[in-house]
Amino acid sequence: MNLPFLKKKVPFLFFLFISFLIDYVIIDIAYKDNLFKRNEKKNIYKYKLYGDIDEYAYYFLDLDIGIPEQRISVILDTGSSSLSFPCSGCNDCGIHMENPYHSNYSKTSLILYCDKTKCPFNLKCVKGKCEYLQSYFEGSQISGFYFSDIVSMFSYNNEKISFRKLMGCHMHEESLFLHQQATGVLGFSLTKPNNVPTFVDLLFQNSPNLTKQFSICIAEHGGELIIGGYEEDYIVKNIKKGNNKKENEITANIINEANHNEYENDVINKKNEDSNEMKRINEEINNIIWANITRKYYYYVRVKGFKFYGTDFLDNNEFDVLIDSGSTFSHIPESVYNKLNFFLDILCIPDMNNVLDVNKRLRLTNDSFINPLLFFDDFNSALKNIIENENMCVKIVDDVQCWKYKDYLPDIYVIMSDNYKIRWKPESYLYKKESFWCKGIEKQVNNKAIFGLTFFKNKQVIFDIENYKIGFVESNCPSYPINTRPKTYNEYNKKENIYLKVSYFNLYSMFILFALILLLSIIFYLKKLFYMYYLPLQNENEETMEIRMDMK
Repeated sequence: MNLPFLKKKVPFLFFLFISFLIDYVIIDIAYKDNLFKRNEKKNIYKYKLYGDIDEYAYYFLDLDIGIPEQRISVILDTGSSSLSFPCSGCNDCGIHMENPYHSNYSKTSLILYCDKTKCPFNLKCVKGKCEYLQSYFEGSQISGFYFSDIVSMFSYNNEKISFRKLMGCHMHEESLFLHQQATGVLGFSLTKPNNVPTFVDLLFQNSPNLTKQFSICIAEHGGELIIGGYEEDYIVKNIKKGNNKKENEITANIINEANHNEYENDVINKKNEDSNEMKRINEEINNIIWANITRKYYYYVRVKGFKFYGTDFLDNNEFDVLIDSGSTFSHIPESVYNKLNFFLDILCIPDMNNVLDVNKRLRLTNDSFINPLLFFDDFNSALKNIIENENMCVKIVDDVQCWKYKDYLPDIYVIMSDNYKIRWKPESYLYKKESFWCKGIEKQVNNKAIFGLTFFKNKQVIFDIENYKIGFVESNCPSYPINTRPKTYNEYNKKENIYLKVSYFNLYSMFILFALILLLSIIFYLKKLFYMYYLPLQNENEETMEIRMDMK
């Protein structure tokens, strides 16, 4: 059969078929890529964190221990290695959010008994049980015994993770542990040789499909612990502009500092280098800055510089700093702290109506400083903005500065070992205290530098266990205020304890009032006895006179 019309349409049909095939392949690849990304996100386990820097001084999450589960709130602490909490029978333990863990209520609980002096992991045998003993940097100490049970982590976006873990049972608490609201502590550091396996190592051993990473992202109130990686959607993609021009003024001035001509050529060159570096930071703000872990079992990284308005306060020195979510504030070397605090004191104006004091600050010159600032004009501009906007500052305990607003306060740049800079913004190193923003940086103690919660805030801090690196990236961390935390079935019954129902001040006032009433009662009683025994006739005469008056 001769079909000429079909012959004419064959090239067209062939082209249509090829186009359809290409479209199908593209759609299939896109679908698989999207599916891969979805599956990749599925392997991220998110856990809500509660707490803040001012009221709680820590961030905590909820774990379930044993079968059936007993809910326990634990402080997230990357500076220690143990999981521990109070157990029933502890007479030296404080009152916390939940009732103490009761081993008899769990079918899977096993106390780690010892035969005279033999205990695993080089533990001590005390009264037939393997001793648990832990001391903390701020002076707290807890002790008790070891036991094992099933730990369950309920992710709000994924399935439950469960595994058996050796834990510490508190039989004695002191210092801060006595008064903290969270019931226990969860150490997130790594396992030392021949020591009790840590939570992190057991977590990844029992979840082989997980990427060996976890990240912490905290806001002013609450945050998230992310197991298996980090959340790309939280990362700040670019600098917010236009909403608050004043907040970006300092940054903009620093970036454009290359245009200043009043300094000598070598200084201008330094400014150009620094300005270009800051432009790079601003353009690549969504890039994660990685630093190598410098010590084997704890999360230390190397800091090469500490820049404030372009001037490096470290003077070519370096120091190792512990990245510690269990420390409330950040602790830096004393020499660096003193230099930083000197300039923050200039920006701290307690009385805006004191014209002499304000003018004295405005007349300061860069030459008058022991450590001149490379970007002095920007520092001076920040000072003027603080004065113009009446950003009053007060000082609290240990002369810590607290500003009414965080606007116009400077960024600090921390230079890591690979010369990348981490921007430490006022939103992080300041914390909200009532209606003020207070400095959360202190001098280091015992020659130990720590970047605590005031460094974590508004960043994702990513701990890459496999590659021994820690990443830092500015992020919009989710907020979970404490009043959004669900009530727990194991919650401590406050009605059982009057000391939790009233504040210390009210309790003290009640005690004083009771003592006064008791004292007055005793005085009136003694007075009555005195009149009864020593002036009986006077009483009788008074009574007789009253009767006669009534008769009249």
